[in-house]
Formats: sequence, structure tokens, C-alpha cells
Amino acid sequence: MPQTVFISRSQLRKARLADEVANYRLAPLPAWPLWVLLYAFPVIWAMGLMQFAPTLLAAVMLMYMYLRRSIITFGPQWLWMALIAWCLLCVVALDSPSQFLGWALRFINIFNVGVYSLYFLNAREKISNQSMLGGLFVVWLTVVVMGYMGIFFPEARLITPMSYVLPDSLTRNELVRDYVMPPMAEVQMPWGAPKPYIRPSAPFPYANSWGLAYTFLTPVVMAIYAAVLSWRIRAVLTVLLCASVVPAIATSNRAMFIGLGVSASYVIFRQALKGRWVGAISGILIFGGAALYMWLSGAATQILGRQEYSDSTGGRLALYESTWEATLKSPFIGYGTSKMNYEIGVSMGTQGYMWALMFCFGLVGLGIFLLFIGFSIASTWRVQSSAGMWVHSLPIVTLSVFAFYSLDIMQLSTLMLCISLMMRSKIYGEGL
Repeated sequence: MPQTVFISRSQLRKARLADEVANYRLAPLPAWPLWVLLYAFPVIWAMGLMQFAPTLLAAVMLMYMYLRRSIITFGPQWLWMALIAWCLLCVVALDSPSQFLGWALRFINIFNVGVYSLYFLNAREKISNQSMLGGLFVVWLTVVVMGYMGIFFPEARLITPMSYVLPDSLTRNELVRDYVMPPMAEVQMPWGAPKPYIRPSAPFPYANSWGLAYTFLTPVVMAIYAAVLSWRIRAVLTVLLCASVVPAIATSNRAMFIGLGVSASYVIFRQALKGRWVGAISGILIFGGAALYMWLSGAATQILGRQEYSDSTGGRLALYESTWEATLKSPFIGYGTSKMNYEIGVSMGTQGYMWALMFCFGLVGLGIFLLFIGFSIASTWRVQSSAGMWVHSLPIVTLSVFAFYSLDIMQLSTLMLCISLMMRSKIYGEGL
């Protein structure tokens, strides 16, 4: 069995940890499993393997870490391991074997991203911080390109090779079909609306998943922009960021813009605290200009206008109230998976990751997640660079949007890898 080495905060203060870790003379972990997850993300999606490849890659990473003599871990990761253990315990809350699949889908995502985080932390010989951010940039670019595909071909579906492998009995299931024959967009026609709302969703099944991925990945692109010195690369990134606004607006995701606003506001605040007034004022001007554009172009009216024809806010509030009341009846271990509320017509434990954790894994599961986020923010607070501040904004953004959005595998992976990046920068003194 691999030996786990816990690095305490006191050790970080007393010794140069990079030299201390080097004394273990650990065998390097190969980069390819993480590269497949990130750089081959478009291929994995096009093959219809989004529900299979992440788990296979996590198993490969576990094998490599098992074969290694020692594994380095760091404070917040122990909390994530505690969350994994608690979710595993909550399987006893399931009422019937048919509910096992719902529990397993949530559990395996939490387990997989924990593996990715630990693997990246220990793979510094083969995987640099910059190359990992480059992989997340590929995911962001895929999200933006597929967002345009959703605008131009909203009724289309991609027929993946996996759709030919699975039996018809499975592909007739709506959720399975959306993964192996993914739609380009959600086309919604609320009662009374003058025209359909075309909301890009690819490479995810739902427009809200697209919005959350864009919310998490755009600060990563901003971190890359802040870190690079080449004006040519910055010019390309500027064009891509401006172009990405078109599908972002089309999704009509209000919480997406809240999350992006929180990220930008946080970085501006941190810049001001450090006396970097040029950066802070530039950020305010860019942020203000973007808000003005949203207002003058009618984009804000388009996003808010959907609410006139779709009472999504009122429906969510009713669902959240029933979810809270049900959670109080099983506050510790929850229910293991979501359950349909037939009065509202929506399953409790959906429509937001906070509610999913609370309903499926109880208040204890939610509490462990919040402790993990809080500890991650506090333990990596001393970031100095502008790029580091953008990355550090991600766990803060999570707190602002996870009540509205469900975190799937790529969204959770982005969050966990960025937290590991900050941990690695702290342990080894590596820059972004």
C-alpha cells in the first residue's frame, strides 16, 4: 500500500517544503491520464464517452499512485476524502436497489475529482501548472465553439459511436440519450413567448451546465491572460474572450453572470488591497464597460425577459422549500439520491449542487463540502500574482452559484484541479 504523507501547516512554516519533499525521491507519475481528460475532452465528448472515460482515467491514476512508493497530500484534501467516505456511508439511505444508479452517478463524480486532484498534486515532475491550465483552456475553447454550434444548429444532435454500442432499452432513456446523442442546444418555448429561446448546451446536456462551465473556466482563461507576456497571445485571447460573449448571452443564464461578476469583483478587490491601482482601475473600467454593453445591446433585457414567460424562479423556490423540509426528516445521511416531488413535478435534490448535497448526503455532507471550500480559500489566501488571484476566485465563485447550478464532472474537475494548483504553488513555490 502507498504511504500517505500529511504535510501540516507548521511544517510549511518551519521548512522549505520543496527540499523536504524531494528527499522522498518519488517516482514520477505520467502525464497522459490527465492530458487525455483535458486535452482530449472534445474527442471524449464526440465519442459519447463523457460518462465512462472520466472513471476509467481515475482508475488508471489510482493504479499509478498505488505503484508509487509514497503520496503527498495536503490539508483540504483530507476533507474531500472525508466527503467521499460520508457519501459512501449514505448508501444505507437508499430505499430500493433501483435508486443505486442515482447515488452512484453522484458519488463517482465526487470520487473521480478527488483522484484527479491528488494525482495532479503529486505529478509535478511531468505536469506543470502552466500545462494543466492549458488543458483547461482547451475545455473552455471547446465550450465556446460548441456554444456557437448550438446557436447555428439548435435542433441538431450528435450521433456518437457510443450510441451504436448501447442497447435501445438504454438509449430510450432521456438522460442516457442526451449523453450519447447530445443535443446542440435547449430549445424552449415558454407559454406566451413571441419566439423560442435557443440556449446553447453542447458539450453538455443542459444550458445551465454550459453556463457553469463557462463561469468556472473563464477565470482560468483570465489567469492565462495575466500570466503570459506575449502580446500576440494576449491579442488572440482578447478576441476569443470577446467572441465567447455571444453564446454566453444566448444561454440566458443569470447566475452565470453573477458568478463572473463575483470573480471579477474579487480580483479587483485583491488588486486594490495590494495597492495595484492600475490593475484595479483597469478591471473596474472593463467590468463597467461590459455591464454597459450588456445593457445597451439589449442582452440584459433578453436574459431577464425569459423570466416573464417562465416562472423558473418561483418554481425553484417551491422546490427548495420542499427539499429543505424533506432534509429535516433525514438530516444526517439524507436520502442517497434525488426523489420526485409529484406536486411540483421536479425531483428534490436537483436544481443546484447545494441542494443535491444536502438532500442526498444530508447536512453533514453539505457541511463537509463547505468546510473544504472554506479551508481551501483560507489556506491559499496568500496568492500574490494576478493570475493566482483569478484562480483563487474559483472556490469563492462556487459559493455564489452552487445553490443554482449542479456541478457535473468537468465543472467539479475544474474547481478541484485549480485548488490543487494553488496548493502545489504553496508547497513547492511554483508560479502560475
